[in-house]
Parts: sequence; structure tokens; C-alpha cells
Amino acid sequence: MNISEIQQIAAKIVLTIDTPQSVKLQVKQITLAQKQLRALKKEINANIRNINQQASQAYSDSLVSVGLDIFGKHKWAGRVRAETRREIERDKKEARQPYLELKEFIDRLILEGDKLKLIAEEYLLKN
Repeated sequence: MNISEIQQIAAKIVLTIDTPQSVKLQVKQITLAQKQLRALKKEINANIRNINQQASQAYSDSLVSVGLDIFGKHKWAGRVRAETRREIERDKKEARQPYLELKEFIDRLILEGDKLKLIAEEYLLKN
């Protein structure tokens, strides 16, 4: 899954209004491209879930915070744990960002395909 693969599929989402038979075929092509994009989107969602899962399994109690707790420095231990959680959250957001952008791009392409299919439907109803 990469941007060039998505762009190749996006190139298939076009509509040229000429003959009814041709328009019907183009609608089928657009529908197939949308199915491919939805499959890629599922793959992206799986990657995002993996990132979230890894972040939730990250070890938030560092040895430093445990040591501080043992020696009665609970305030400092809490600060260390909070900073560790914030760092894990930052890393998670950073790792997910490219996937979220791809997902948004795919959503826009699917929407564009829906708009083209509506235009084709209107044309076919008139002819």
C-alpha cells in the first residue's frame, strides 16, 4: 500500500459522457476502483489499530518512577509517569499521521467517484 498504488486507482475514477453503453461501462470501472480503495482503507485502518495497540502496551512505569515511589517521592514519580504517557501519546500521533492523511485522501476519491456515478445516472435517465 503506497501513494502510487492509490494514484493508479484514482486515475480510473473518470467519466466521459458519450454513449449510454460507454457510460455504463465507466460506472462499473468507477465502482471497481471504489472497491479497491475501500480495501486499501481497511488495510490502513489495520495499521492504525496496530499502532494504537502498541502504544497501549507500552511500558508506562519506568524504573525511575518506581524507584521514586519506593523512596517516598510520589509527586516526582507521578510527574515522570505523566511525562512518559505524554511521550507515548506524541509518538502514537506521529506514527498515525501519514496513515490518517492517506485515509482522508481515499475518502475524497471515493466521494468523487460517487459524484461521478450520480452524474452518469442522471445522463442515463435522460437517454
